[in-house]
Amino acid sequence: MKVGIYISGLGQSVTNESAEKYTERLKNELMVNTQGKEFEVKKEKIKYREDRESTIYSICDKTTPDNPVYKIYDFKYHEILTAKFNSYSLIVKNLWLFLLVLRKFPLILTRLFIRSSYNRPMQTVYVFMIFLIIASAVLIMLPATAEVIASFLKKQENLETIAAFKKRVGIEHLQLDFFEKLSLAIVPITAMLLLIVPNANNLLSNLATEFVCANDYMQRGSQKTLIQGNLEFLVDYISEHEENCQIHFHAYSFGSILALDYVYPYGNNPSRNAELFCEAIITIGTPFEFVNSYYPKFYKNRRMELGDKLHWLNVYSIADALGTNFRKDAKIGDAQFGIQANALKPVNLNYEVSAHNPNSIIDFISLYSIRVHGMYWDPQAEGKSCLGLIYREMHQRSLIEVS
Repeated sequence: MKVGIYISGLGQSVTNESAEKYTERLKNELMVNTQGKEFEVKKEKIKYREDRESTIYSICDKTTPDNPVYKIYDFKYHEILTAKFNSYSLIVKNLWLFLLVLRKFPLILTRLFIRSSYNRPMQTVYVFMIFLIIASAVLIMLPATAEVIASFLKKQENLETIAAFKKRVGIEHLQLDFFEKLSLAIVPITAMLLLIVPNANNLLSNLATEFVCANDYMQRGSQKTLIQGNLEFLVDYISEHEENCQIHFHAYSFGSILALDYVYPYGNNPSRNAELFCEAIITIGTPFEFVNSYYPKFYKNRRMELGDKLHWLNVYSIADALGTNFRKDAKIGDAQFGIQANALKPVNLNYEVSAHNPNSIIDFISLYSIRVHGMYWDPQAEGKSCLGLIYREMHQRSLIEVS
């Protein structure tokens, strides 16, 4: 039985690119590419651990509904990864983001001149500058807000109270109107950004969450053992409940980092389940080069025992600042390298929504190369998507079979 595990990205992709929509898109491709056959998707919830559940989406031929053509299990890791960060207040989140950007900035600037394998560093500098502005705006607005409040208290009878408070906390020489002026400089930039960039509020919030949580996972291993442990339990459940199963990982964005982490683990050998049951990995918009450039130690010392045993399909767009084409240039073509030298190279599948001019100022300002990261499929399941490329390649390799 051919079985997929869908691992989504972070941010909006948790709901907008769900396992259910992904399965619907794959079902639609089956209907388009087979003559006279109609398919339906059946849904079933299971618990692979006492406190962890997954939903199974089975694609069935309507004439033989009890014999699924393909199954997809969803892997829910988002609550584990983001629980700590999402529990923080807005101020703490922005302070964390602000400090993280400052800590990363020397490396970001270095990559402008020493590009390593990542050939779109200007987009990264731009995004990090936006993070810095947004985080600064919120932080700077705190004392500015205090100044606004203080302006209501600047009546003669309150001046002595304010002066006594400043002296007590050691800020008697601090002029709060300085922060108000600084805020007046930063807040308009933030407002302009929110007006120019479509859906900027959600986009930037999700990017910030994704960046901070992904940073903790890759740099400090935060929640890594828990997430990988749960993924192992899900693979184990599938191997015990699906007869003669062959497992495929369908991984989007940050989800592809988790999938690659599982099949090519750090230090230890791949698990027995990985060796026996994993047949393919499909990465969509994987930020491999971004990670390799800004977290150079993350993919070191990987165990490559699975090697050529796996089919690896990689969907990318050259307009996507985060997606990887596994080449030494920003061009369409076959992969030139894999995770490590002489390791398995993915089969590259190029998917472009529209023509992209990398020198366009409008595209640069509107974060087009970042927004493209979410354009591998239309928000509606019946819309066009990269699943057409994936299905055809899977069919040619007998990774999905329709009698």
